[in-house]
Amino acid sequence: MKKFLKITAAIILLLLVFYFGLFKYRQIQAGKILIPVTTQTLLKINVDELYKTLAVSYLKHPSQYSGTDKKGIREKINDLNTGLKIPANIYLYNLKGKAVNTFYTRLEIADSLAFDTFIQKKLILLKKDAHFFQSADSTFCVLFNKTTVSFAFTMAKEPVKNILYEIQDQKNMVKISDSKFAQMTSLSDHLSFQNAENLSRINFTDGKIDFSGEFENKWIEPAVQPRHRKLNSESTVGIWLNGKIRPDLIKKNQTVNPSLLSKDSFFRFYKDYMDFEWTKTITQVDTIVGYEYNENFEQVEKKILQDHKIPSVKVNLSADDQAVGNYLKSLGALDQSTGKISSLMIPLYQVYFKGGNGNVLFTTVKDAKPDSKRVSSADFFYFKVDFKKLIKQTSIPLIADKLGTFSQLEIKAKSAGKDKIKLESELLFLNKDANALIQLLKMFKNGFNSSLNFNLSVDIPARK
Repeated sequence: MKKFLKITAAIILLLLVFYFGLFKYRQIQAGKILIPVTTQTLLKINVDELYKTLAVSYLKHPSQYSGTDKKGIREKINDLNTGLKIPANIYLYNLKGKAVNTFYTRLEIADSLAFDTFIQKKLILLKKDAHFFQSADSTFCVLFNKTTVSFAFTMAKEPVKNILYEIQDQKNMVKISDSKFAQMTSLSDHLSFQNAENLSRINFTDGKIDFSGEFENKWIEPAVQPRHRKLNSESTVGIWLNGKIRPDLIKKNQTVNPSLLSKDSFFRFYKDYMDFEWTKTITQVDTIVGYEYNENFEQVEKKILQDHKIPSVKVNLSADDQAVGNYLKSLGALDQSTGKISSLMIPLYQVYFKGGNGNVLFTTVKDAKPDSKRVSSADFFYFKVDFKKLIKQTSIPLIADKLGTFSQLEIKAKSAGKDKIKLESELLFLNKDANALIQLLKMFKNGFNSSLNFNLSVDIPARK
């Protein structure tokens, strides 16, 4: 028995070594892929890491992937047989001088007969010449020979055929490992994106999408030592920002619209801090004015009190409270006795203005007071939304339909040096067991009536 166990353990160890060795070899080979020298943006899809993550998720939660698809294994394999040789990483590149939303890629063909069948019977494309196919709206183009295929995705619908020929013939190309995108080859993230200003990464795990990125900062001057008001941890929505708006952005967004809600109003009074908080639903009493006839058949005014469910919202600003108050008065938008903002300015809710000590508060809570107490943070920006509470507190079907799959979104941003910010976020799903990518693809299918079946298979209807 001991001998059998030793042999079994040795076999498993050898399989693991082979498995990880194979993946390592595929990653090394992927670093030798050529891209055009004029590449200015690169998107990397880490196929092997996605395979591994989905495989582990399937082993942990097989019931999440059973679905209602009754096809046999052989039929599923045939559906997935594109004839392409799928590398460890797929790179899509945008080229200098071309539309920012046009991307190209090149793949090898493992089975030319299977690929030809896939192109002509599985994809709904129009044949332009012997080896060039195009979608009806010209956004997807394919050029191929017996060994390789080049793709173009262009929302701008610009001409791509000549560039596809150059990519197909690998003219003016460079190894990724020898290019300015060399660091991309060592990233293990599921998706990564790099251009001259930004480097972003996305990972899909069970019930969660993690996003991180470093961006060129052209909008905000973050506070050196950020501080913020402590928001209620049970809030439906919470946002705070501790930083100054760059002067160039203020000039660009100046308006002449004398409105309380105009961008000019915000930029005029904002100093270096603001926050927004939606905690719960409250009841406000609205006065509805109507008319009726009295016993003398004279039309007289009648006021009716009506309860109205609205969000409990607070917006705090570091601002000159006296200047803001005077501005509101000049617009005729402020009832000085009650602090209420005119319904002509904000028609849906009763909103009140409070000010003091260089702080301004706009709120739907009549008795609320400005709060200037703050705590330290490494982040200068924070955003959180609880989708479960948002759906419960709103009566808009579209919100429930589009966001009902999600649980919570949280975003944080901090300074990463001169003119750079680092952003981190996580999107949580209600279903914590199924992989987030699979859940997104199912949403895409259901929400956009796609012909793709993403229940771990591809079911693309044959061309009629």
